[in-house]
Amino acid sequence: MKDKISMRQAGIIALLIIFSNKILLLPALMHEYIKADALFAIIMLFGIEFLAVPIFLKLKRTYPNERLYEILKKYITVVGAKLLYIASLVFMIFKALLIFSIVYVYFKEHIYQNEFVWIALFSFIPIMNHAVMSGLKPTVRTMELFIGVVLAGFIFCLVISFFTPISTPYFFVSSAKDIFASIYKYAFTFGDLLFLFLIIDKIDYKKSEEKQIYFYVVLAIALVVTLFFLFYCKYQLTSFMHNNALADLLVFSVQFNAIGKLDIVAMLTIMLITLFQMELFCYGFCDCFINIFPPLNKKYAIVLFDIAFLILYYIFIGKYEIMVKSTVTWLPILGVIIGYAFPIACYIFTFLKRRKNEKSD
Repeated sequence: MKDKISMRQAGIIALLIIFSNKILLLPALMHEYIKADALFAIIMLFGIEFLAVPIFLKLKRTYPNERLYEILKKYITVVGAKLLYIASLVFMIFKALLIFSIVYVYFKEHIYQNEFVWIALFSFIPIMNHAVMSGLKPTVRTMELFIGVVLAGFIFCLVISFFTPISTPYFFVSSAKDIFASIYKYAFTFGDLLFLFLIIDKIDYKKSEEKQIYFYVVLAIALVVTLFFLFYCKYQLTSFMHNNALADLLVFSVQFNAIGKLDIVAMLTIMLITLFQMELFCYGFCDCFINIFPPLNKKYAIVLFDIAFLILYYIFIGKYEIMVKSTVTWLPILGVIIGYAFPIACYIFTFLKRRKNEKSD
């Protein structure tokens, strides 16, 4: 019981992890493909993402104390469970790589103006490692402490955009085919709620508190959709040129003499969100590794994560365009498996369990 987290804390994890890879580059990336109709695509993608919540809660009610790995073994054998965990492990590290690459470019352009990759790596990696070694509960308590600051900063960036010229963007300029194709094309930037499934046994479930998870998931979705809408209202046809959506909402904003430039609010908000997301994806990677190789512990998992992260950095992040291109070429395959196929499989597992119980009765 002492190692478990509350439903509210699980909701906070869901909120932070839903923000991943959606608040900086994605609005520009989607606008380049389907213009402002990306708003419709993002709503459909979030609709699919949201369905994972009731499936997760149903799975938790059906298997209140079992680990995900144990559940998978019952239905898809040990080999199938390990293969799915390998896919999840790859998903987690590439999520972390994409977050790091996008945020690194943002800070390089807005703060340092030159390369500072070793400073960034030596800042992030030890913190991620410490979070994993400390365990999930202390990490989530820290997130719980700062969630108010994160939400205040995020909402502030949205509100301040109203002090700049905005107008309704042009919709229905892309074909329905392209809009629906984007559900596959940008699948990798979603599927983040997989993390909740991985820690399903670590959540102290109470039916009366299910609304906590729904609240934070809906809040995260509402904030991201609002960000997309305001971003497209602000930049119209040039939206594809602005790769840092949340921060770019403050560009040309009113400067108050007593405060100075307001960019610092976006910088601090992005820094906190990124730090927490990197910790979660590192934890998810290590959890997958330990389930794939039970004899090995967290220390081995962390060492592997660090080595793999640094090697992949030189392959992908060192070439920013390659990393971004990968998210819409081969990584969507992984996104479909994790974001679409996996929740459906979990729903089937709960259905089979119910039928088994009915036959027993």
